Amino acid sequence: TIWHERYLGTTSAATGEIAARGRQHLWLLTDHRGVDFEDDGLRDGEHLRPWMTARFLAQLAHSGRRTVVLTGPHEERLAAAVAAVDALLAEGLHLTDPLPERR
Repeated sequence: TIWHERYLGTTSAATGEIAARGRQHLWLLTDHRGVDFEDDGLRDGEHLRPWMTARFLAQLAHSGRRTVVLTGPHEERLAAAVAAVDALLAEGLHLTDPLPERR
């Protein structure tokens, strides 16, 4: 939904409905601060990074979804992400059924 807004300049009821049906138990949001922008020829919008981070955070807060914002150096971000997932798993949530084994 936010990417739709970013590229088309407007929100979309259709993408909003799809997003509302999401069953994710945890959202990990990587803060743009402290992460250098790397122009790989595909990325654009370095100037939009603060806006995008703020939009993601506002939308996640509005939706009430559990969110962890990952900040700091890479090692701290990874440790925070692993800790958040470990805490979720410790709650006993079953995230999805395993894929059937192929023989």
